[in-house]
Parts: sequence; C-alpha cells; structure tokens
Amino acid sequence: MNSTPQFPLRGLFRRLLGPFAGLEPEAIALDNDEWEALRRRVPFIACLTPEERSRLRELIGQILAQKEFIGIAAEPEPWQCQVIAAYAALPVLELGLEPYRDWRTLILYPDTFVPEHEWVDEAGIVHQGAIPQSGEAWERGPVILSWNDVERDAAVVVHEMTHVLDAGNGEVNGFPPLPRGHSPEAWTEDFSRAFDGFVAAVESGRVPESELPLDPYAATAPEEFLAVAVESFFFEPGRLREAMPEIYEHLVAYFGQEPHRRGALIASSTQTAVENAP
Repeated sequence: MNSTPQFPLRGLFRRLLGPFAGLEPEAIALDNDEWEALRRRVPFIACLTPEERSRLRELIGQILAQKEFIGIAAEPEPWQCQVIAAYAALPVLELGLEPYRDWRTLILYPDTFVPEHEWVDEAGIVHQGAIPQSGEAWERGPVILSWNDVERDAAVVVHEMTHVLDAGNGEVNGFPPLPRGHSPEAWTEDFSRAFDGFVAAVESGRVPESELPLDPYAATAPEEFLAVAVESFFFEPGRLREAMPEIYEHLVAYFGQEPHRRGALIASSTQTAVENAP
C-alpha cells in the first residue's frame, strides 16, 4: 500500500521508469495548509532558519516522491508520511538525498513490532529470539518504524536513518562514508575511545542511568553508539556537546550542522507538539 498522493499518468510513468532512465520522480510539493500542519506537528522546524526550512520542505517533497511508504494493518495517512519524511530529511539537510540512494521503502507498523532475530554470542553460540522493536533498518533494504513510537519520540526516525547513512560503506558498523577532508583515523580513534568509555560506565553501574550522556542502548554496539549519539546531536545537542565534545565536533563536520545554535534541548514528540499547538 502506497500512501503517497495520486499522481497524474505522466508522473506515474516517471516514477516507475525513472530509476531505469537515470531520473527521479518530481518532488511532491506540500501546499501551504499541509506545510503549516506539518510545522505544528514537528517541533524542530521552528528552530530552523528560513533557508533551512525552505531546504527541508524541498527535501520532504523529494522523499515523498522517491520513497515508497507501506503500511502494515492500515495505509499510512499522507500527513504521517510527511512527519516521517521531515525527520528523515533532518540529518541530510546539508547533504541532499544522495546518501539515501539505497533506501527505497519505509514500512510502518501501527505499534511496536516483534521480529525474529538471530545472533552469535561471545562464545560462538547462535541464539534466536523475538525482540520488540520501535524501528529497524536493513542494509540496502527498507526502514521499518512503529507509528506509536514515532509519535512518542520521533528521534527514532533519525536513529534508523543514521543506520542507512552508516551502511554507505557497505556495512553498518559505526563508520559511515566521511566527507572529503574528514580524517578517518581521527573518527575511528575518537569514536572507539568514547564507545569503550561509555561501555565501561554502563557496565560498572556506578553512574546512574539519568546521568549517562547517552541512552544505555548505545553501549550494545558501535553502530548503535553512533545512532544514539546522532539522536542526541539533533535533539539534546547541549548535553552531547558538553559530555562528548569530540563526538559532537565530528558530527558537526559530518552533517554540516550545529544544532546547539538552535537550542540545548529540542523536542521530538510529535504527539506533544500537536497537543500544545495553538
């Protein structure tokens, strides 16, 4: 089920045949009513400069045109797709959509989903189990989200899109393709040191969870450390900048953005934004 608006026949042919002809579908322009409704639902838009808002609006239209939104149990409403597209566009505000070239499909569940997973522990033993998820990104595959979790905290969209960016080097490992001039050695050294220190703090139990600079989930793997750090970068920039200045500066250089100039803490609950709207 595709939640994007109906296209004229010419636009449909362009959408279907465009990838084979080296073309992308024309962006879907949000009308003024749609844009104002989206601004009420997405708190971070108010923190952007006029130029950034204009660029975000354009990127949202490109995402809606180029990516397929599929609902499980119910077809996503256009406004839901617009909210997700807004949060997906935030990390690439200065990068454009090229880093998302391998991402084509967004699958939306109504609530937390429970996929089967297989993993190997340190002893080499293979385990299988069902783990509840609010989001998931497959390498060179779809991004999967739970709408209820997006409503509670849309930072989950940024988290999963970070995995898409991370996969640009061929695997999801906490080391995305870096811009020209960004030292891979410095990135690896600083992220490895920060990750090891964070894991030690979590495992020691001596630091209360509320005082940790990141959610403890960041300690599960380098790629999760990166994704959680990026969440903090965009929505708790003051905290990340103070606690992990090297990581913050790497992300500034990577994304070409300085979220701390927008505010130390930026809301990411779409549900609260609607409730508090005038």
